[in-house]
Amino acid sequence: MSAPEPCPYLPMTGRMLTSDSIHALGADRSEAFYYTAMEYAQVLWLAGFPAKAILLVNRALSCWLPHVSYQAAVTHQPPFDGVGPCPAAPYHAKAWFLHHRPEGLFIGNPRRHYQHLATRMVEPHKELRSWRAWACWYLAKESLSEHEFPDDAKQVREEGIIKPTRGQIVDHLSRLSPTDDLDAWRDALTLVHRWAGKTVAAPAEVRFEPVGEEALPTIQRLAHEIWHQVYPTIISMEQITYMLDLMYNLESLKREVRERQVHYAMMIHDGEAAGYLAWENKPGGDITYLHKVYLKPALHGHGVGAKALAWVSERAREVGMRRLRLTVNRNNSAAIRAYRRAGFEFEGEVCTDIGGGFVMDDYVMVKVI
Repeated sequence: MSAPEPCPYLPMTGRMLTSDSIHALGADRSEAFYYTAMEYAQVLWLAGFPAKAILLVNRALSCWLPHVSYQAAVTHQPPFDGVGPCPAAPYHAKAWFLHHRPEGLFIGNPRRHYQHLATRMVEPHKELRSWRAWACWYLAKESLSEHEFPDDAKQVREEGIIKPTRGQIVDHLSRLSPTDDLDAWRDALTLVHRWAGKTVAAPAEVRFEPVGEEALPTIQRLAHEIWHQVYPTIISMEQITYMLDLMYNLESLKREVRERQVHYAMMIHDGEAAGYLAWENKPGGDITYLHKVYLKPALHGHGVGAKALAWVSERAREVGMRRLRLTVNRNNSAAIRAYRRAGFEFEGEVCTDIGGGFVMDDYVMVKVI
């Protein structure tokens, strides 16, 4: 295991700092505390304690410092003698830690850590500090595999947590920050995307086209394509195969349409089928059951899912329905995050035996429309 490289976004002054250097400042949250915390984070990073280094940068970001820039390109003169200008950029440093995390060294689970930090913040400056934590959660979300570093699904379920979008983080940092949080965070996010080889997802144009039985073979093909890309980290390949054979054979799809009046619609992007919806209006009630919402992974993150939920909600309202209900696999964190953002609440849990030794272990979610 190679030694960590110095983080270029943290001070490296050569001072022999220890935890006592932080403790000596007591309740001080001035620039002296900020720069000392950032410098000590570098010491811990180089000593092979990345999780502790992250915590020190968190403490630096707890300060209210209107005259301090968080941009990487800006240098500062620390408030102690004998040290020249050096960078101190907390969002950039966190991005560096996440991408350059040394193999074999404990880093914890930054996604879960920042979720907890954002939702359990206390005064002073609680709202700003919460949104700084959400900004760091977003850096972690874009850097780390959700399968390897999952969010806290139990907290989401029990406390009704709705994780923010990029736009919401932008709005809140812009409103709350006394300095350049927003510009610094955007710059750090650009680094994250560059290191991960990602491009920023732009809104995708999509239209929704109601279809009949003639489109069921296309629905079947899309299901096999999408499920094999999306579900291997959620359920086993054996269960994927079993459920596709059970639910997506053409006779089963035709029975849904003919006997239960399940409606289907195709999502069309660039002239091609990119996903599909299926819903059922229960007679004698006010509930529409949303059975299926599936989209090719290439279009995830482009706003198509939100548009699909709004579109099917409108179809339900047109026939007098007042609630939209669905089930979602308990481990499908990305889908749950999208449904919570769209206004769905947790209603219950259901575990259904589907034969073959398999079960569907789901949350039930509902939205008033």
